[in-house]
Amino acid sequence: MSKVWVAGGPGQREPADGTAVSGAVRAWSAGCAVRSQQEGMVSVNVLGDCRVNTGELYRTGLDAVRRGRWTELTRWSGSYWVVARHGERTFVAGDLAGVRGLFVGQGADGLVWGSHAARVAAATGSPGPDLGLLAAQIVAGAEHWPERSVYANVQQVPGGRGLLIEDGQHTTVDVTGLSEPVTLTVGAGRVGGALRAAVEGYVSPHEVVGADLSGGLDSSTAVLLAAQRRQVCAVTYGGELASAEDTEFAARVAAHSGIAQHLYRGGPETWHFSGPPPAATDAPTLSAAITGLDAAYLRPAAGLGVHLTGHGGDVVLESSTAAFVDLVQQGRTREAKAQATTWARLQDTAPGPLWRQVKTAAAQGRGQALEDAATLIERSRPQGEALVWSWCQPGAAAAWLTPEGRTEVARLLRESARWAPDVRAGQWDDWQTLRLNGASARHEISLYEPLRINPVFPYLDNEVVRACYAIPAHERRRSGQYKPLLGAALPELPTWLSGRRSKGSFGPVLLAGLRANRQALHRLLAASPFVREGLLDAAAVAAALNRAAAGDAAAPRAALQLLLTTCLWLNHLPQHLPTPAPAESTAC
Repeated sequence: MSKVWVAGGPGQREPADGTAVSGAVRAWSAGCAVRSQQEGMVSVNVLGDCRVNTGELYRTGLDAVRRGRWTELTRWSGSYWVVARHGERTFVAGDLAGVRGLFVGQGADGLVWGSHAARVAAATGSPGPDLGLLAAQIVAGAEHWPERSVYANVQQVPGGRGLLIEDGQHTTVDVTGLSEPVTLTVGAGRVGGALRAAVEGYVSPHEVVGADLSGGLDSSTAVLLAAQRRQVCAVTYGGELASAEDTEFAARVAAHSGIAQHLYRGGPETWHFSGPPPAATDAPTLSAAITGLDAAYLRPAAGLGVHLTGHGGDVVLESSTAAFVDLVQQGRTREAKAQATTWARLQDTAPGPLWRQVKTAAAQGRGQALEDAATLIERSRPQGEALVWSWCQPGAAAAWLTPEGRTEVARLLRESARWAPDVRAGQWDDWQTLRLNGASARHEISLYEPLRINPVFPYLDNEVVRACYAIPAHERRRSGQYKPLLGAALPELPTWLSGRRSKGSFGPVLLAGLRANRQALHRLLAASPFVREGLLDAAAVAAALNRAAAGDAAAPRAALQLLLTTCLWLNHLPQHLPTPAPAESTAC
């Protein structure tokens, strides 16, 4: 877990490794800057990268606490937690994306909240990881359980919600604070201003900053904005298994901005599952498979004040084909059909079947779609191929479930179906993909700490998210255009960059890692708690791994990566937490 944390609550015992937060709140923190203001029984504290000045914190912050206007406490620029108190009421919130996570549980001595689920689990006596939920997330996606952590009896406060505590009880309150919807043309200027301010805020305190430069639009834009203010040390992963087009674009961005670029040409030590065991993260994360890659290519940026990333740009600047479903739900059927037809033709797909799936998804709604998915899983029947976004598309891992596993995953999907059954597709997909990206960024912080890298995520700052999401999903998606919002928001970007239409992948690096580490991965799977507890069929998973390592293009590599990284995580739980049982050690 990251050494940066905040925790508190009536049931939280004073930790040996934390410092008390001032302001008459029962809370402690470590590894992050804290600023506080207090007047009588009213106090407000911000922890992390918050750019509010002392005067505004006193005037605006304390007034918002008195009035219970909690959303106002999340409007300062940066990425931070806020902890406020008014008499017997305590309010705690992280950021909208969940990079600054927040979890809550009930311990023997009362309520405990904290920024790390593992710390809350340890403080409340949680029995440990919820294997059924982990299996369901592998099969159907983690987005279906936004209020559950991977630890039994520990809740997650989803991004966009704050925690309100009074008389030992807690509720969550909406702090999304989006403005009235605007068109892309009207909202682009605000997006550009918010993104410039976010990057400038991170780099200004430092003479030299690090930055990822993959060659994609998002990291390249962050580098170009940072280079206007500070010296930038950019790092790029290249080599024969990386995308040659990405590498060329990265070099062009570096030359255009006049920055130092370090290109690492990857080797076997950087392939998936070839690095040392990962640092303990708060939950499973795909990045745990590439610790060797990160250690190698990030080395030139070690020790710098911050390290800029383009993480999250995909989900705030654009939207998925959920936008088509959303338009139908709004009654804008003609517009939805026109957009879906154009998109289908660009994908060289017949518009008719795709349009029927869009209409079906709109008619089903979220609740019924999850009920239907649960029934198919229970009966061991595969779902039809999804040509467009769907509410729930169980992946290849569904075929690996045992009868007991199918029953448990189906039960959890039906439980989830009762949560926000009538939400609109665009809104649901926007927020769930944002939260998934926020969680990934949060785990990345833990993995980067041993490398002396301090990653920051300007695209996930609250005001960037609010500016982007004020533009509805169907506006941010334009068939035939790639991230049109970015070019409109920052018209000064070179057209050769903003006009780019593609992005490479790490698929070849994953394949090389599966091949090179096949035997160790087989041992990892055979010893997995999922197999031991009868949730997954070991032979079915082993067969899929063999197919993938042999280069079968139809093999479920993504599902295997998710399962394998979850197994790695279960093998490297923090020592103070219960573990399902010792697993055989592997080379991974």
